[in-house]
Amino acid sequence: MTAVPKAPEDILATGIMHPDFEAAWKARGSPPGSMPAEVPTLKRIVEGSLPGLQAQLASTRSANITETEHTVTLSTGFPSRILICHPTTTVTQPAAPSSGPSSIILLFHGGIHVLGFPEFDLKLARHLALTHHATVVLPSTRKAPEDPFPAMLHDAWAALQAVAHDAALPLGERTLLPPGADAAAGFIVGGASSGANFADVVAHQARDAGLSPPLTGLFFACGAFMDAGRVPVQYRGRYLSREQNADAPVVDGQFIRAVTEAVAPDVESPLWAPFVQAGCEGDVKRGHVGMPKAYFQVCGMDVNRDDGLIYESVLREECGVPTRLDLYSGYPHCWWDMYPELEASKKRTEDTMEGFKWLLSK
Repeated sequence: MTAVPKAPEDILATGIMHPDFEAAWKARGSPPGSMPAEVPTLKRIVEGSLPGLQAQLASTRSANITETEHTVTLSTGFPSRILICHPTTTVTQPAAPSSGPSSIILLFHGGIHVLGFPEFDLKLARHLALTHHATVVLPSTRKAPEDPFPAMLHDAWAALQAVAHDAALPLGERTLLPPGADAAAGFIVGGASSGANFADVVAHQARDAGLSPPLTGLFFACGAFMDAGRVPVQYRGRYLSREQNADAPVVDGQFIRAVTEAVAPDVESPLWAPFVQAGCEGDVKRGHVGMPKAYFQVCGMDVNRDDGLIYESVLREECGVPTRLDLYSGYPHCWWDMYPELEASKKRTEDTMEGFKWLLSK
């Protein structure tokens, strides 16, 4: 686990661009951000990329992987397209079990407030299935601006409930999960970017509602957990990333503002900013007591960096929740998707597998 910086100068130092990333970034013309700020333009680009991505994924699927697609009408009325990925044959990795119960991992994809699809996380799902004998669930939700906040969060909670309900059924009555999936082997919810935000929102709802079977772990990569205009006063001296990384590559402040306008959130709602739970404005830690163990990935050049650093320390130091954190100093928001050739991107994949190994450990 990476040491978590606390002093402002140490936090700011993580935002200095790493030479390896700088070389790759400059080779692409040093764009100030890699996403257009106009949400409709970005949605058209991303939606148009789906057929090509599906073809590429189909051509690289391992024979040891089974993938199925389902349409599940959630309790919200939304027909969610859900991908299920799980191992079909003996896993050969020495660190992974080759038989027995399969843990359940639900991942919300990034960009989920306004764009994207479950295929975003299918490569990661395959790694998890083969390395950890996991059953990985990839749902879809409604998106802004067509369906503004909080429609997508209601769908996310309904998707988690649907998976938990299916997991609790006798094997012959399941309609979604494969027979080997067993929440007793681990039941994790997570995601990257806004997917991490979704995972945190529904994890709090699961705790408060007494979800059965209960969640056992959380995975947060580059998540935003606070509204920048409502950071609790005791943490403001450490909340520096929105300003420091406003012009960072990949995701910058202009893009964040455009997406937020499209989502039209209630900035006081814990469905938008789960760091401050309802009724806990004066005692933030009270809103997080009893949460499952959590694994964080934080990027030094990310506008969301200090959301992760502060939240991890609150869980660990103030709430007694076990945590693990990997900090990638000098790298921007979810850089591994656009720069997979970098050694740091390969290390991040290894770190992810180790992080899930920790989450799944008893």
